[in-house]
Amino acid sequence: MRSLFPLLPLLLIASSADAWNATGHRIIAEIAYERLTPAARARVNELLRHHPDYETILTHGAPEDPAERARFAFLAAAVWPDTIKGDHRFYDDTRQDAIPTALLPGFPDMKRHTNWHYYDTPFAPDGAPIQKPARPSAWTELPRLIRELGSAPEPEVIYDLPWFEHVEGDVHQPLHTISRFLRSAEDGDAGGNRVFVMPGRNLHSFWDSACGADQSDTYVTKFAAETVAEYPEHARIEKNPRSWIRESAMVAEKEVYAFGLQTGSQEHPIQLSESYVSNAKKIARERVALAGYRLAAVLNDRFK
Repeated sequence: MRSLFPLLPLLLIASSADAWNATGHRIIAEIAYERLTPAARARVNELLRHHPDYETILTHGAPEDPAERARFAFLAAAVWPDTIKGDHRFYDDTRQDAIPTALLPGFPDMKRHTNWHYYDTPFAPDGAPIQKPARPSAWTELPRLIRELGSAPEPEVIYDLPWFEHVEGDVHQPLHTISRFLRSAEDGDAGGNRVFVMPGRNLHSFWDSACGADQSDTYVTKFAAETVAEYPEHARIEKNPRSWIRESAMVAEKEVYAFGLQTGSQEHPIQLSESYVSNAKKIARERVALAGYRLAAVLNDRFK
């Protein structure tokens, strides 16, 4: 095993256990928005203008210029499914004791749908028993969302668009597509959430913030531009969401768990090597570039 060193201070920024943090999702949306055809861009702009949270969330703090305001809303929509996790209008439908909240105009339901954000591909490197992934999940919802974007009634498409933006980005974060089962941890690691890599920090949150935590437009646009220059778009863009998931799970097996079968603990976390940290940042840049290209490709296809 490689020699281990403490994490670089730059990456010790706290982040949530969502998929890419808001910065990552905004970078993906920025890459995609710049690649939308005129027809697709006009369509997504119009759909988001009719979203029930357009004024309160999607354009909160947006510029007055119409074109910049539309772009702002598209980037904010990519984060919206994480934003509502802390919104009291919505309820956690995955809880057995969940109490539904009042249905508000413009929404088909008030569920947080937290289980749409990931798919736990079972991975058992030491032969531990595995658990089958639960449903619904990104595996079931991404194909449905793509179908509905092109054929569902307008209110459903308006609701689906931020969800597609977000979950498409989610599954390009490798730890949103896997759960590792070990003989020493047979309940699975919940996408790295139960693997500790520093005091108060888990593996999942480390990867979430691998693109940084600065949400400013200056940072997001600069990062997006540098990333697409480093990882140019290929002629053929994969548009099958289940292929995205399988691909991310393979990245997780090979690269994310490269430190071995450790899980660490809050008292004795794993200390990731400098080479691991550097490689994680490289992989994260490539993953958000792919997510941006694929998001644009699907939207261009759906909204011709």
